[in-house]
Amino acid sequence: MRIRTNLIIEESLLRKIDAIAGDKNKRAAVIETALREFIEREEIKEAANPKPPEVNGKKVAPTIKRAEV
Repeated sequence: MRIRTNLIIEESLLRKIDAIAGDKNKRAAVIETALREFIEREEIKEAANPKPPEVNGKKVAPTIKRAEV
């Protein structure tokens, strides 16, 4: 589902978006594509460098399972 929203964007950035969109594409489609690609890169980065676990906002050292003898 798409939701209508308003963005405040620097004028020079908006001109570049319009240049990329050209006559065939809509400005919103260009922005949506750029955001999807950005989010995908961020998710890949986050998966490659997971943050340490937190409990109540405090970092917790990971527990190490020891082999039973």
